[in-house]
Amino acid sequence: KPSSPLSHPHTHIRTHVRTCHPLSRIIRGPPFIKQMIDCGNSIAQRDILLLGVFTVLGGTLNKRVRVLYGQKYMYPCLQTFIVAPPASGKGALTWVRRLAEPIHEEMMARYKDSLKNYREEKNRWDSLGKKRSETPEPEQPPLKMFLIAGDNSGTGILENLIEADGVGLICETEADTVSTAIGADHGHWSDTLRKCHDHERLAFNRRTNHEYRECDESYLSVLLSGTPAQVKPLIPSAENGLFSRQLFYFMPPIDEWMDQFDSESEDYGLRFATWGTQWKQVLDLINGSVQTIQLRLSEKQKEVTPERHSPPSPQYYYEKRRKINGA
Repeated sequence: KPSSPLSHPHTHIRTHVRTCHPLSRIIRGPPFIKQMIDCGNSIAQRDILLLGVFTVLGGTLNKRVRVLYGQKYMYPCLQTFIVAPPASGKGALTWVRRLAEPIHEEMMARYKDSLKNYREEKNRWDSLGKKRSETPEPEQPPLKMFLIAGDNSGTGILENLIEADGVGLICETEADTVSTAIGADHGHWSDTLRKCHDHERLAFNRRTNHEYRECDESYLSVLLSGTPAQVKPLIPSAENGLFSRQLFYFMPPIDEWMDQFDSESEDYGLRFATWGTQWKQVLDLINGSVQTIQLRLSEKQKEVTPERHSPPSPQYYYEKRRKINGA
């Protein structure tokens, strides 16, 4: 019996795996997204670009878009894990990160301006001498960012999210970055990933200065990639709650050399950066015109959902055994 990368006494290899068709052929997005997917040079690479684009763009929309599912609102904040052998083309995900950089850079620029103003006000306040008691001390601005480092402590990840009203994106091309940080002495924020998937409340308390911070809902998106050996350190078993919250995609190995000297001679990173600037302009228009976009499934869509997620019927297994025995 082949070993599973998530071996556990209660983890079993599925005897039935439905045939998977290329996502990039099934899901037809608008031209703006299609041009990003077409940057892939293989079916698998186009698939991971599609998943990566959806994860990043969904993370930028975060609480602006919602749908009622299971008696609660869900938001387009995915946690995607691309599993691939070495040198299989998963590095294309680095392009996708560029889509979110204009948003992150704007937030950081605002923070730097606020920090500069704070330091000037603090210097003036310090120069008041004994009159400082008559004037409230200036407050340091919160560090708001969109792209959150995977190499982070448990309190650090909570601070980053709470300062940004629960919004953020972790985008790491090496899953080891996250699993090492979680396993460190001041890590252990796997529970934060699980809570964020369900948009739960986040909070932490510091004993030193009696500081308590919280946000009512969380909208963290996660895009990771790594080799099969990098899965288990992050998710020890299928019984770990993080396993069921990840959207996994396994890339097949490449068995032939891919020509790296494209005749176009264009840096795709710059191309995605341009698309990121365009996407930010669209987001600014959305944020300036609507507060919330609520999606509703049609009755036909509601009927298809349980059909696709239901396990095969007993009749399927009976027919399968009958064919095997007959053979």
